[in-house]
Formats: sequence, structure tokens, C-alpha cells
Amino acid sequence: MPSRTRSALLAAALISACARGGPAADRPAAPPAAPVVPAAAAARLVVPEVVRHAPQVVVTGTLKARQAAPLAPCVPGTLARIAVRRGQEVRQGALLAALDDGMAQATRRQGEAGVGAARAQLALAEDALSRVERLRREEGASESQLVVARAQRDLAQAQLGAAEAQLEQARVNLAHHSLTAPFPGVVTSVPDGIGLTVAAGTTLVSLADTRRLVLQTSLTQEEAAEVRAGDRVRVSVPATGACTPEGVITAVVPAVDPGTSRVPVEIEVPNGDGRFFANAFARAELPRGAERTAYRVPAAALVQRTGGFAVWVAGPDSLARTLPVRVLAEEGATSVVLPADGRWPEGLRVVDLPPQGIAEGTPLAEVRG
Repeated sequence: MPSRTRSALLAAALISACARGGPAADRPAAPPAAPVVPAAAAARLVVPEVVRHAPQVVVTGTLKARQAAPLAPCVPGTLARIAVRRGQEVRQGALLAALDDGMAQATRRQGEAGVGAARAQLALAEDALSRVERLRREEGASESQLVVARAQRDLAQAQLGAAEAQLEQARVNLAHHSLTAPFPGVVTSVPDGIGLTVAAGTTLVSLADTRRLVLQTSLTQEEAAEVRAGDRVRVSVPATGACTPEGVITAVVPAVDPGTSRVPVEIEVPNGDGRFFANAFARAELPRGAERTAYRVPAAALVQRTGGFAVWVAGPDSLARTLPVRVLAEEGATSVVLPADGRWPEGLRVVDLPPQGIAEGTPLAEVRG
């Protein structure tokens, strides 16, 4: 190729490289991209209302009979009599049911006869001993005869003791053929009929004392710290409308249930007029605590967090965040809350009707009106 042609091609290549800006290493770095600022979400911000609140603890539970027991004979036999009906109120010691006691009666009579015979043998032995002792004093009986007479008397005494024990055993066995009420109450179940053969320990009659009921419930640890045994409680049953202000806290168990992290509480409910039914669902209003300063906020601002609640708030920077609170009461569209430290942080307003997708740090644009 002619030298003039090669020179022309080299010049053209140099001009093209200059037009493209040269190698990449010689080009200036591109400016950094501007951060993406999320659009502010429209929200209505309100100042919480300061109120005076007396907390009231309302709990629910089941009314249980103070005493209730399934009653069973401790001996086997054939059911011969049912002395009560279901729903009947009985006194302590009343006959409830009875087994056929023919054999037990015979055993008792046999025991009585054995005691009579043993007593007669003891009387003869004591008389013989007294005679031998008198003869011994007069040298008319030997020492060995006296020893034998005393031994016979001791044997007769032992035989009498054994006979009396057998008689007592027969009497106890006979008594176990009758099922009696160990406490006053209402019969809640009875057998369908007589004639069936029952084993020892088979439940025949169930009895419950419904004149005193117990509401078994629980409180949070903070609530339990404000109540004491002996406090009066109002108890009601929503299903029937029955209520009484005479409930009494009888026990605040000083231990937290590991399964619920709550404190078990027992409330005794008088029921002499029978207005309450055992095993009914009931609610109790515990004594009101001391009045304190609290804050009323929109209920929609509440959010549940692990271990408690929080409300959506915004400060002067208009960024959303959550404030941990304790809910003292719910009042329809509003709730009464108390921040963790007891006072509302200055400058924080509550987000009323938080926008969808709100999260920590979401910028908020206040909507007035």
C-alpha cells in the first residue's frame, strides 16, 4: 500500500477515537443517583385528650360449686334402693341410695353373738381366777394352778377384744351399704333404676353444694397487685341477668400461672336464693383502682405488639413511629391509654386512621379538617 494511503487511514482512526472520548479510563465518573424519597402519606394528626380515669377490672369465668362430689359405695353389691331424685335438695347425712345388705346384716349378727360368747368366757375365766387366788392364799392351790388361771383369764380378754373388733368391722361394712350425703347440697345425678350390680368405687349419686359458688378466674400481674382478699365484687351472669354485689374475693394466689402468665383468683358468690346456676358463665367487676391521669386516643391508632399495645404517633419531623402504651379502657371509637412511663411525650400527636402500609419512619403529610 502506498505510504500516502496508510497515513490517511491512521489520521482517520485518530479523529474517530477523539470523537468517542478516548479510552473508558479517561472518561469522567458519572454523578451519583439522587436518593429516592418516598411520597408522604396523608394522615390526620390529633392531640390526645387528657382525662382522669379510674380503672375498672372486668374478668370472666365459670361459676363452680364450692363443694361437689361423685359419691360411690366402697363395697360391692346390688343396688336395692334409690332414696332421692335428681334436683332434690338434701341435708347432710340424708340417705341417698342403699345396696342389698342381707349378708352384711347376717355378718353383724354373727359378730354380736361372738362378742356375747367371748364375754361369757371372760366371766368364767375371771371367776376361776378369783377362786384359785383365794385357795392359793389358804395354801389350797399350787403356784402353777394360779399361773394357768391367770393365763386363761388373759386369753379370754384377748378373745373378747378380737370378737369386738370383728363386730365393729361388720358394723362398718353394713354402714357402707348405705350411701349418705357428706354435706348439704343438690342431687345432680342418680342411677336409672335399681337391681344393677355395682363394684366398689362405682359412682351412684352426684351431689353439689350450690348455696355457695366460686368464680374461678385470673388477673394480670398488674391488676392482681391492686386487689386484696376480702374485697367486694359485683358478679353477674349475662345469660340470665342474675347479679349480686355481695361477691367476695377469697383468694389471690401468690403465684403466676406459667401457661398464661396470669394470677389465679377465686371469688365466692353467695347463692342462698338459687338465682345463679352452677357451671354458668359469669363476669365480675372488681373494685375500681385509684383515679389517675390518662389519655384518650382514637381506637384505630392502636396496634398490637408482642407483649402489649402501641399507638401510631408522629413528632415534629412528621415521621410515623409507635409508642408503647397500656390500654386502660375501650370506649367504642376511642381508647383510654397510658404510656409506659406514665406521661405523654411532648410534641407527639396520634395518627387518626393510619394510612394503609404505614410503617416505622413513614413520612406523613398532615390533613387538616
